[in-house]
Amino acid sequence: MTRTASGPARAGIDPDDPTPLYHQLFLLYRQKILTGELAGGARLPSEEALSSLHNVSRITAKRAMNELAGARLVVRNRGRGTVVADTVPSRAMQADFAGLVDTLVEIDATTRLEVLSFDYVAAPPEIADALELPADAPVQRVERRRMHAGVPFSSMLTYLPEDIGRTFDRGALESRPILAFIEAAGHRIGAAAQSVTAVLADRHLSSVLDVAVGSPLLRVRRVVRDTRRRPVQHIVVHYRPDAYQLDMTLERVDGGEAGQIVWSTTNSGV
Repeated sequence: MTRTASGPARAGIDPDDPTPLYHQLFLLYRQKILTGELAGGARLPSEEALSSLHNVSRITAKRAMNELAGARLVVRNRGRGTVVADTVPSRAMQADFAGLVDTLVEIDATTRLEVLSFDYVAAPPEIADALELPADAPVQRVERRRMHAGVPFSSMLTYLPEDIGRTFDRGALESRPILAFIEAAGHRIGAAAQSVTAVLADRHLSSVLDVAVGSPLLRVRRVVRDTRRRPVQHIVVHYRPDAYQLDMTLERVDGGEAGQIVWSTTNSGV
């Protein structure tokens, strides 16, 4: 049976948003495809149907579908219409936080990492506190973006203590994840404290992640420590929710205090 996209009129389209309507429509259907809501072989509505469904012009609908075709997410054929490409991944990428270094090396084989900025700065108060450094201590500051199938899915802002940062240069960052360099510098990763929240994209993140200003993002803040409990990395990652998911497995752990239930967690994501 042929599958067809459907949804409420104007779903995901905001005429007051400064983002062009064709790009909003492109982003809407790209999300449906990348998350697996529309699987390989699924047929999208015709340009006329899209125009009616989302209250946009037929020219706008046509341009959005051409953008999807240009991103190799759909195939457009006369007589058959617009069909989701069979090679599109059907779900968000996943990774196991328990083996974070090994996982990031594996991810590097299927993604492209871009270094947007690299310098040394005086640690802002929050960073100095998190890394347990003196006020205004020099730290390495790196902003990166990770791409998958030509689509940006994460923006990463990392701070490292200067002595660790000086063990590698900007060029090296395009070949290996930062955690691998931290371990190569003699700091075996031992633990991390992580917080997760939802935020809205500002103009900078909108540009980096190719989303509209005000789009929802998943924000992960992590402080990584080595096996000697020294903080070795502060990182804030913003993920596009159409390309990332965080899974948690809870297990009961024996040995808690009387009347107390202790849970261990494992996380997955990119």
